[in-house]
Amino acid sequence: MGHVHVCGGCDKCGVVKEAEECAHFTRGSVTKYLKWRETGEVPSKGYDGWLNTYLNFAKAFFGYEPDTIEKENELWDYILFYNYVQTSVRNWNEKPSKSDYENSQKPFLEVINKYEPDIIIVWGKPAYDNAPGGGNEEKPIKFEDVEAKCYSYTLTSGKRCTMISIHHPSMLFSFFKWHEIIKKTLTKRL
Repeated sequence: MGHVHVCGGCDKCGVVKEAEECAHFTRGSVTKYLKWRETGEVPSKGYDGWLNTYLNFAKAFFGYEPDTIEKENELWDYILFYNYVQTSVRNWNEKPSKSDYENSQKPFLEVINKYEPDIIIVWGKPAYDNAPGGGNEEKPIKFEDVEAKCYSYTLTSGKRCTMISIHHPSMLFSFFKWHEIIKKTLTKRL
C-alpha cells in the first residue's frame, strides 16, 4: 500500500464521478513501470526516480532483481496495489491534511473487506500510522537493524489480515533487509 499520489492539482480531486484519467492513476503508474522494465523507456521527464521505487519493492519482495519481465508481471498480477490517501497532493513536500487521512479510513476498510488480503505491506510510516484502528497491535517483525510495525485486522468475514510497515522504497532502502522482513511476515501468516 502506497501513501499518496502527487499530481499537479485540480479542483476535482477526490470527486469520483469527475475522476476521468485520475481514477486509473495507480494502475497507470504500475503499467508505466512495467513498460520501463521491459523497454528501458522512461515515460516522462522526472519519472525515473519513481520507477526505481517500484523496482526496489520488487527486489525486496523477491530478494533479488527479477531477471525477466514475466517474473515481475507475476508479482504485480499477484498483488493489489492501493494508495491509502484518496486525494492527491500537489508536490512531494505537501503532506495530506488530517481530514484527508480521516476520509481515507472508510475506503481502506471497504477495500480490505472486499479483497480480503492476507498481508498488507505499507510503504512508509505515514500511511501505516494513519490507518484506522479497530484491530490489534502485534509484536514487530525484526531483522538485524530494521523493524516492521505489525497490526492485525479481523475482517467482516472473520478472516485475519496482517499489516506491516516497511521503509518507503523510494529512499535509503535496503532491499535485502526488507526482503527478510517480508519473508518472515509471509512465513508467519501462511
